[in-house]
Amino acid sequence: MKLSSTLTVVGGTALALCLSPTHAQARSDGSNYSNVSVSDLVPGNISTDAIGTSLKSNTSTVPIGAKTYIAGLRPTIDGNNACTAALITPTHILAATECVFGNIRWASIGSHYPNGTQDGEQIKVVAIFQHPESTPNNFTNDFTIMTLEKPSSFKPVALAAPDDSDIKDGEWAVKFGWDDTGGPDTKTNELKRAEVQLMSNENCAKQTHVDGTMVCSRGVPNEKSCTGHYGGPLVVERSTGDVVVGVTTWGDDCPKPGYPSKYSRVSSALTWIKSIAGGECFH
Repeated sequence: MKLSSTLTVVGGTALALCLSPTHAQARSDGSNYSNVSVSDLVPGNISTDAIGTSLKSNTSTVPIGAKTYIAGLRPTIDGNNACTAALITPTHILAATECVFGNIRWASIGSHYPNGTQDGEQIKVVAIFQHPESTPNNFTNDFTIMTLEKPSSFKPVALAAPDDSDIKDGEWAVKFGWDDTGGPDTKTNELKRAEVQLMSNENCAKQTHVDGTMVCSRGVPNEKSCTGHYGGPLVVERSTGDVVVGVTTWGDDCPKPGYPSKYSRVSSALTWIKSIAGGECFH
């Protein structure tokens, strides 16, 4: 399968290990996502240029080799990452819809750096699936799955439980990116992490619109807290292993100081995720 300059979002059988969809994912209007151009998926008020923002002072550098399920999505094998994502099976990457902006052709998995081939694994992306109920204007179900040409040797991150037991009000979680503290055009050469505090949807709804497909983190007084590259996982760190509970979305990831951030809630999309990636592959 060749990916041309027009982004093709497809379905099929036996594309890669554990992938078993039988047809292209349908939109709610009855059409499907085959032969979708990037301009079709980009909200009118969002540029398709660089979409990074900055990680602020609650960040630290991720130790090399500590989070090898983190993937950078890029147009060329050694080019700059345009988006962050997470390895959820040996051959599947979970990201946000905005990650189709950047003419993505490669995933750099397990790398500490935002470009190059000096570490990690660089694997071709051969198929892209957008959630059939995604709504670009309000970022509901803001999920994309990318299929890799071959399996990664790195261990995938675990997905959130369907009963939301992995999301507790007041618990700390982590998000990731390759931007530095100086603003949208200030990049770092190392993977960064930012800690955020989860909040219940009930409390989040007191400050912003939220629905069952979203999960919130508390705002930081007098300070923004932004990931840098969208699509990356919101992770709860457990002694038994990390669990991805959300996906960083464009909508409110970098809000005004003290205002909640919103993410796509992984538990709300598990049925769709497993229909694309195959439930038997999850760790």
